[in-house]
Amino acid sequence: MSKKTTIVLLLFLVSFIGFLFSGFTLAFVNLPAEYWYEITSYGGEKPKNVTLILPIPHIGGKPVVNQSSTTNVSIIDTPYGKMLKVELEEMDVFPVVISVTGGKTIDIMDTNVTLSPLLEKEFISRTENEEELSEKYKIKVPVYAEFEGNSTIFVEFSIHSGFKALPLFFTYTIPWEPKYGWKAYTGGKTFEFKIEKEGWQVVEGEERARIIFQ
Repeated sequence: MSKKTTIVLLLFLVSFIGFLFSGFTLAFVNLPAEYWYEITSYGGEKPKNVTLILPIPHIGGKPVVNQSSTTNVSIIDTPYGKMLKVELEEMDVFPVVISVTGGKTIDIMDTNVTLSPLLEKEFISRTENEEELSEKYKIKVPVYAEFEGNSTIFVEFSIHSGFKALPLFFTYTIPWEPKYGWKAYTGGKTFEFKIEKEGWQVVEGEERARIIFQ
């Protein structure tokens, strides 16, 4: 048997074995952090001439707000510290996204992901099993609102990141993956609250975390 024939047969054998066991071969995929901060309204009239002063999202102690081409956004000093000022001519049922970005994969359960200022955080519930873990907290944050129209304004900051292990034909990588205990995971955190009146106020909302073990 010639050397060329041997090489061809070996390649065929490797490919055949790979095909048979492709369902058991794991391709590891790091999921980069994706986060967004958005505002929308629902019910009542469409808010116009809107001015909001909101907490700033922080990840690992650093603010994560980008200037939007369609939104007048600035950081200002307030009695509660630095906050985000957002000015809009009009709001609709579609979210106004004031920050969309991403970065390297992070451990959202070990990294300090929060809103600042955050006046109060109270534990509500925690559920954990072999497949997932979820936590819920009640939060209180200061906000300022000024707008025309009788409506409710909804504010949400969400972040998703983690690690995926998927069956894929003959692909081997050695990634870094965030882990909870010894289990790699993918998941996210969400902070949300609503504004129903004008002026300075302290509003209640929720912080939720949910991770799926891989």
